[in-house]
Amino acid sequence: MSWELDDPGAGAGVDPAADVDLTDYLDPASPINLTDHMLLGAPVGQPAVAVPHEDSGAAAPALDPAVGGIPDLPNFHPGQSDPTAVTGNPGEAMEVWRPHTGENACAIGAQGMVLTYLTGQEFSEQQLTQEAASMGWFDGSGTAPDDVGNLLEYHGVPVEHVEGATLEQLEEVVASGGAAIVGLDSSEIWTPGFDPADDPVGGVPGIPGQGADHAVWVTGFDHSDPANPMVILNDSGHPDGQGLEVPLDEFLGAWQDSGNLLVAAGSPGVVPA
Repeated sequence: MSWELDDPGAGAGVDPAADVDLTDYLDPASPINLTDHMLLGAPVGQPAVAVPHEDSGAAAPALDPAVGGIPDLPNFHPGQSDPTAVTGNPGEAMEVWRPHTGENACAIGAQGMVLTYLTGQEFSEQQLTQEAASMGWFDGSGTAPDDVGNLLEYHGVPVEHVEGATLEQLEEVVASGGAAIVGLDSSEIWTPGFDPADDPVGGVPGIPGQGADHAVWVTGFDHSDPANPMVILNDSGHPDGQGLEVPLDEFLGAWQDSGNLLVAAGSPGVVPA
């Protein structure tokens, strides 16, 4: 199973093929089974904020206000939050945010940011994409959930995979100084006020991950307004994704669509039992 059928984050004004040629790893004639090959980074169904593939023939939706054709969303501002109510170091993490440019590369983008954050070293998207492709972790159509984190381990960063993770586990990873990559449904975090009732696929019992199409790095939680807690993300797939703020309830609905997949990076044992 993998995510990213048609990565919405690679679209705005970027040539997906500019950095690396993956033709040796792709089979254009191969059909994609949506049950076995869900990809992080491309919406399943027709969310309002999806950016159509350039070859699809579909017209982009009219969105206003927008950044790069995607609705503008709030961002974390350290000076405007109560530091005692913020979990993690989202302001520091914002310094290493960068958008990914390759198509279907949100998991590679998330891992690249985390690598820089945890190691202090810069890794180009082209390098990481080529490494992932050579190891069979990326074929141009996305990254399998089980393979998210492999690039981190390849570069010496310990990783723990948790399926069905709890919010408490996620917050503990963030609070401990580790880095948390999660799978989620981009339509739910990119559409303010998204109604979970509009997501019939992701809500079907027994098939977690059906609605998940995207990978992001959760960098913090902001409880400055206790009635409206926010989850802070570094989202390489959104042009305004540096410290993106998402209401907790909307985040939980989007995360649920991946079966609450959590990839925790950092010190061994960073995920509490």
